[in-house]
Amino acid sequence: MRRPSPAVVALLLLVALSAAACSSGSGDDGPEGRSTEPFSLDADVGTCFDRPASPDVTDVAPVDCDRPHDFEAYALVELEGEDFPGEEDIYGQGLGGCNEMFAAYVGVPPGQSGLVVVPVTPSARQWEDGERTVTCTVTLRGPDRLERSVEGSEQPQG
Repeated sequence: MRRPSPAVVALLLLVALSAAACSSGSGDDGPEGRSTEPFSLDADVGTCFDRPASPDVTDVAPVDCDRPHDFEAYALVELEGEDFPGEEDIYGQGLGGCNEMFAAYVGVPPGQSGLVVVPVTPSARQWEDGERTVTCTVTLRGPDRLERSVEGSEQPQG
């Protein structure tokens, strides 16, 4: 069975998390019953969490890093600028900053780790509200799950 590329995995998470930005659940409903509350990943460095089961969320709950999990937050990157640079630009800036911080947390550069870097960037609405933090997360390719924290691991633990 062919596994999706890291870019595809990152794109799928980004789509799921972006969809969460306009889904129901906050009580602040917009058109078609969808929430106007943006998705928020309020995760400190070292926080582990699972892929949302549905895009119908506005946040994800942390889980114990010593049990199988999908993602781990490993850095927070602050972006600058007044005007929202657009989704592609903000994603590129976030990915660049996350890649720079990766080796300090995992112990090797991203290309040598077997992990997929997934930056979670602020939405246009969050940017307008002053949010400039990108949460840098990692996951494994395909259906494999992380078995413990990747901090200092130098390789995936799937």
